[in-house]
Amino acid sequence: MELTSAPLHKGQVSWRGLLLTALLLTFWNFATTAELTVEAVPPHAGEGDNVLFLVLNMPQSQKFINWFRGDRLNMSNSIVRLITHRSKIERGPLYSNRETVHTDGSLLFENVTKKDAGVYLLVVTMEDFDEKKATLQLYVHDPVTPPSIQVTNTTVKDLMSISLTCLSNNTGISIHWLFNTRRLRITNKMMLSANNSTLQIDPARSEDSGDYQCEVTKGFVNKRSDRITLNIIDPVTPPFIQVTNTTVKDMISVFLTCLSNDTDISIHWLFKGQSVELTDRVRLSQNNSTLQIDSVRSEDSGDYQCKVSNQISSKRSDPIQLDIKRKPPKPKEHRPSSRGIIGIVAQCLMGLIAVIFVLVFLWRSRRSREPQIENNVKQMDNEPTKINETPKEASNVKPYNKEKKTGKK
Repeated sequence: MELTSAPLHKGQVSWRGLLLTALLLTFWNFATTAELTVEAVPPHAGEGDNVLFLVLNMPQSQKFINWFRGDRLNMSNSIVRLITHRSKIERGPLYSNRETVHTDGSLLFENVTKKDAGVYLLVVTMEDFDEKKATLQLYVHDPVTPPSIQVTNTTVKDLMSISLTCLSNNTGISIHWLFNTRRLRITNKMMLSANNSTLQIDPARSEDSGDYQCEVTKGFVNKRSDRITLNIIDPVTPPFIQVTNTTVKDMISVFLTCLSNDTDISIHWLFKGQSVELTDRVRLSQNNSTLQIDSVRSEDSGDYQCKVSNQISSKRSDPIQLDIKRKPPKPKEHRPSSRGIIGIVAQCLMGLIAVIFVLVFLWRSRRSREPQIENNVKQMDNEPTKINETPKEASNVKPYNKEKKTGKK
């Protein structure tokens, strides 16, 4: 057997409840008395249950902690002995491998039977060997098995009727219901069957969502079912789409946002009644509430809708008609091709050659005409001064002699 302060596990009592009870009892006892006391939690157990012998007001200077069966200190009835200053445990004659001692002296008794019912004694020996004693009474009854809850659906639509049934294999039991771990308060929309085994809520509303349990009691023993969580969901309302402009020019970005008053919904986008196909231009935000279309084109024109859904219903928005207008085409600049450029250069060269050819022709024509002009000029210089003289007469004219004109004196 080992000294332990570890939490308890399967088949044991609810340790949160035990600890809460222990805390409350500790404060209550501390306020009233500092006397050493022990409590059985629960005091009435069914066969197969786990019971905690909870120690309250344990002295600080203890040396030995002893547990006995019966109300008398008799070593033959010893269950376990804890030597605190050495953290050592000694098993007694009545130890059954079902007992676990904790650091605070409390004793866990697992899987109790009717034979375990009776009185138990705690003896604490102080360092001065003074002894403090406390006793408790354990009651063990016929076993009671935990019930279970049967329900057709844990997620239902608001304003629907829902029924929960508590199922138990035990007889001679009483049943009551709990809501979020507290006793259920029956309202005018709730009905219980004759033996309380069936709880009907009609109509169920969102405030009825939560954890439900049924508890069966037989004598002093009670057992609770596992929790069943009901989720009463309101139907979604139709969403609507927000867009800055439904008529836009192509090659710009468009943002469509799906707005809804509902929570816990999923959003889906439709284009012309079909699911929107996502591409590198068509993207969705993280929660699908915004549809972004980059560089819109004429093929993006059409009806857009968003659909919101929860676990029980779905609704579509009214369609939004998106009209993509094409920008007027820019006038094309005439850029000659390479062949055109070659043709233009060839034409220029041919024109230049023609001009050169004409200039050369004119120059050569002029050069050929210059000798004839000179001859004509010479002839004109040699012609007689008298226009009416014949060539013969002109030839008979004697040249003028300057010498005769001067004469001799």
